[in-house]
Amino acid sequence: MEPVDVIVVGAGLAGLRAAQVLEGAGRSVLVLERAPVVGGRLASRTLDGFIVDEGFQLVNPAYPELIATGVGADTDLRRFPGVVRYVDAGRVLTLPGSSGPWRDALAIARSGDGAWLDLARVGVLTLVAALSPVSWIRRRRDEPARRALERWGVSEAFVEAFLQPFLRGALLDDDLETSWRFTQLLLRSFVRGRPGTYPTGVAALPAALAGRLATGTVRLGESVNAIDATTVATTSQIYRAKRVIVATDATSAHELVGVPPVRWRAQTTWWYATPRLADGAVLRLDRQRGFLTSTLDVSAVAPERARPGRSLVAAATNGIAGSGDEPGVREDVARIYDLGVSDVELVTTTVVAQALAHTPAPLSLSRPSTWGDVVLAGDYLQTPSIQGALVSGRRAAEAVLTAFV
Repeated sequence: MEPVDVIVVGAGLAGLRAAQVLEGAGRSVLVLERAPVVGGRLASRTLDGFIVDEGFQLVNPAYPELIATGVGADTDLRRFPGVVRYVDAGRVLTLPGSSGPWRDALAIARSGDGAWLDLARVGVLTLVAALSPVSWIRRRRDEPARRALERWGVSEAFVEAFLQPFLRGALLDDDLETSWRFTQLLLRSFVRGRPGTYPTGVAALPAALAGRLATGTVRLGESVNAIDATTVATTSQIYRAKRVIVATDATSAHELVGVPPVRWRAQTTWWYATPRLADGAVLRLDRQRGFLTSTLDVSAVAPERARPGRSLVAAATNGIAGSGDEPGVREDVARIYDLGVSDVELVTTTVVAQALAHTPAPLSLSRPSTWGDVVLAGDYLQTPSIQGALVSGRRAAEAVLTAFV
């Protein structure tokens, strides 16, 4: 095969974004992916008429780098309302940025669970995160999220009652040890955009990004065995290029080129079929038992993901759960949606051992994108998010383009 300008190893979001930027700059690119489909951890499959994702995953259209890809016009993102329901007492808290937040905030304060001062402080810190430039957030002091909330004066009771149940699912962190810098960026994205899903599942996003590349750019089923500065050896042949980008997950990058390993946070998601739910689009957090981090009827906004007359509910928890946990989860889902246990039928369970990389404080968002003679891309170099993966891909491409000058 004739050499190309750049070989990208990995067709997840980081690798696809790197290829998009490079092709946009007029460079020839070859993307090698060992899986039969693009997307990496953003994967979906159909089971008995239901479309499930590999893990509980939503897409926030407010991510700046996602907007920069231009794929929004190629997809049909169905957004959920910016509402969280705490199930134990049936209360509803509307997230900032959505309509009517103060009415629901007042209801929480009057209930006795939320002090006026706590609500005010959370409102201010959320507003600061929403309005501050990313460059300002990056320069500010970083510390564990729980400690930052204490420094802002938010009471432990309010954190435990309202903030921890919400943030633990977004961060996959029960203890809120995650970087406050990353937490602020996450809050910023929630305020600026309402997350959603696609009728064909989260895999629609990487598929749309791959669709923007030149025909033949991506080669699937190519398992890479060895890499150096200009050569990639797979199970079928040897490819040559002027530069190589390793855009795999951190564990694979460690195995291929020796980058330091990272710690991972895991997630288990149970997918249930239920009778059609009337108000399933609201994200529900269970404060009664507290085992599940979130439950959501993904078919409420994307009915194509469920069989006719049925709903598809995703119920997630942090960590790797055992098979013995499922009966309790089924009972939780039945209670949360006011259903009989027999109305809740398990479709499948997805366990993602490497869902998000640990992001302790202080979080550096300027880590080197090179390791030896190869360029790196992956969300572990930025933030463990769709935004982080896309940004890392762009920065890897820019590093390669600079080297060409």
